[in-house]
Amino acid sequence: MKNTLRTALASAVLLTCSMSAWADVTVQGQYLQLGINTGGSLIDFGTMTGLKFDPTGSGNFSSPIDFLSPGIPFAFYSIGVNGNWATAGGGTPTNPFGTATLNLSGAAGSPFVLTMNGSYSGLAFQQVISYSQASTAIHSTITFQNVSGTQLNNVVYAAGVDPDQDSNVYGQPWTQNTISGQGTNASVSATGLYTGYTLSMNNTTGWVATTASITGSWSTNPYGLAGAVVNDGNGDNTINLGYQLGNFAPGQEKTVGFDYAVTAVPEPETYAMMLAGLGILGALARRRAKQAV
Repeated sequence: MKNTLRTALASAVLLTCSMSAWADVTVQGQYLQLGINTGGSLIDFGTMTGLKFDPTGSGNFSSPIDFLSPGIPFAFYSIGVNGNWATAGGGTPTNPFGTATLNLSGAAGSPFVLTMNGSYSGLAFQQVISYSQASTAIHSTITFQNVSGTQLNNVVYAAGVDPDQDSNVYGQPWTQNTISGQGTNASVSATGLYTGYTLSMNNTTGWVATTASITGSWSTNPYGLAGAVVNDGNGDNTINLGYQLGNFAPGQEKTVGFDYAVTAVPEPETYAMMLAGLGILGALARRRAKQAV
């Protein structure tokens, strides 16, 4: 492996040699509390913490509102190499890549989580998830390297979540979903119809071959998610980003990154009334009544 990965791994081991960090972790700042499991996908399955938001910035996460853990908790990332693929997370703390997750927040001075030792079909990778204490955006950076000694072809990566921010309090898993861009500007978001809270995934590293999608099938197949755009619209759907990484020569390294960003309207009640006036909530109610028949 190149020195960049070796240095990061060695530093992580030195910094955490006295810490029991090889497990699911939960980190928090003033606005966001985030759970990450040992496989590197979102959600701490030990505490069932997904992503919680305190709009006051006081670090109070006692509210039952969580973007990811209600119902069937669903967050994942997946990797494909030479046409084959595997998924970490996706409703359970599945860890097919042999990773370990380290909480380095103490050394960094703000939420900072490293997922290391990942490997799939000769492709090594590491993931850093971090954000500042006062931030409402979470940065995810993934570095891949071909350690197989031979060329790896048709490499893809995808990540996605099922936002359910209205479920715990309002019993409503539906969100209003929007794709705002593709390619270097790939962005997709989901807004709670009652809370008015929005979770978006935004490409940040300028990677051109990036696809933003909304899927009702909860697919984790990175070849599909990094391919043609799918937009299944509003509903209890997932939002996703897929990356076509192409071929890797022996030793070659590539990096991609994106943000999970949380925003809120000032008065959720006003937002809900506005949507009701537009007939959106009424349409959802009629659909639920029809499904119950």
